[in-house]
Amino acid sequence: MQTASGTLLLRITLLLATALAPGLTHSESGTIDADAYSGYYSREQNDGDMARASRNSHYIRFFPENRIVRLIIPYPYSTTVSADTIRRVFDIAVNRTTGSAYIKDTFGVLDERIVAHLDSVRLIDGTYFFDCGVTVPCRIEFTGQGMNIVQKGIVNEHVTAYDLVSDQLAED
Repeated sequence: MQTASGTLLLRITLLLATALAPGLTHSESGTIDADAYSGYYSREQNDGDMARASRNSHYIRFFPENRIVRLIIPYPYSTTVSADTIRRVFDIAVNRTTGSAYIKDTFGVLDERIVAHLDSVRLIDGTYFFDCGVTVPCRIEFTGQGMNIVQKGIVNEHVTAYDLVSDQLAED
């Protein structure tokens, strides 16, 4: 038999879990808009100051069934990798697993090993989130021809802008 203090503790625990990890308790089903599948996203300044400071270039692509793949390609090697090769790596990586994973490999088409992070996107109260390797999930904000990845910070949110690299450019 549960005591009143045990019930209160359970309610407090559930309230904290809801506040700290909303995706675990209040996730909704939903799919990403089809426009997000029309190419991949390249972090702004991938070949500039941001890449030089982090020593990496970042790329993101969405796949059906709310899958997300992030490629982290070492800089300056990333400047030698073509858009078509990046597209091929995304397609190879997404077929390696149906779950969440970090894979370090050349994927049979690169000269250097890169990291591919595979995960799922979750829709929570009309907002898309994914696990970006920090304690709180990152928020995705689509902006027409790009998107922003928003990470919670101690004081401010950290916003990283990405530009859409359309698949139509490859077909033309």
